Amino acid sequence: MNSVEILVPLGLFLLIGTIVFMVVYFRFRRQQDLQLTLRESLSSGQSLSPESIEQLVAAMNPAKSDLRRGMLWVAVALGAFVFSFVIHDDEVVGPLAGIAAIPFFVGVAYLILWRLRGDSD
Repeated sequence: MNSVEILVPLGLFLLIGTIVFMVVYFRFRRQQDLQLTLRESLSSGQSLSPESIEQLVAAMNPAKSDLRRGMLWVAVALGAFVFSFVIHDDEVVGPLAGIAAIPFFVGVAYLILWRLRGDSD
């Protein structure tokens, strides 16, 4: 077994891990920055208007994020499914279509959660 056969799968898993880490880290940073801004504005004596509170609540609305995530996962699944047919290799179509089912069902689950939660607007 040569080093290329080991580096390619290792690189793929490192790439996936890096992407997941970046998404989680930047989501955490966004929440932390929002809380710091609110804390500083309240400690300096500024009052929060009802409009600003509504905007903060709307930005953290899980129903809208479920809709976005669901549509994104379904789009990724459709892209992988179409890609499996573009390759023109009969041995690749089945496995790639099966792999595309995973993000598809994750997206469908997010869309179901969005639908069950209802539209708050």
